[in-house]
Amino acid sequence: MAITVKEIREKDFAVEMRGYSRDEVDDFLDALADQTEELAEENEKQQSEIENLNKQIAELKKQLGEAKDAAAKAEETALAAQNAPAVGEEKGPTFNEPSYFKNLETTLRETLITAQRIADETIDDAKKQAARIVSEAEEQARRQEEQSQIKLEQARSDYEQIRNAGEEYHKSFSDLVEKQLQLLKDSALNSGN
Repeated sequence: MAITVKEIREKDFAVEMRGYSRDEVDDFLDALADQTEELAEENEKQQSEIENLNKQIAELKKQLGEAKDAAAKAEETALAAQNAPAVGEEKGPTFNEPSYFKNLETTLRETLITAQRIADETIDDAKKQAARIVSEAEEQARRQEEQSQIKLEQARSDYEQIRNAGEEYHKSFSDLVEKQLQLLKDSALNSGN
């Protein structure tokens, strides 16, 4: 069962003789609660950064898709223009039509390849950055969780020591009271004789 910050802050210990200082225990628990709260906030912040990076990746993928669609339409338009006869001319245009459209097609193809390469590199870089941030966040969260767990175990150990010391004190005090009562009874019996 996970211990919440609220439970740490609201934990009350029984007051016993010769125990730990209540103020010190409260201060320690407050410090532990503060650190746990900071870890939770840092974890939320890193999760938010991861979500933002995932949104950026999705937007880049969308832009890449749009660029591919636009390139495909441009290529279709170029091919259609290459195959269509010139308006109002029976013999065709005066410029070298096949080489013009071939150059246009080559330029479009090179532009598409360049756009695809840039988009792929951008997506790869974003994925690498997201993976690095996630890895760093997970490592930091793991370290902070380990530190919190160590501090929590120390607090539990301190609590057990306090409780055991209280029980030992209670037992020894009870034994002392019983011995004193026995001495009083023995004394009363001896004086009555």
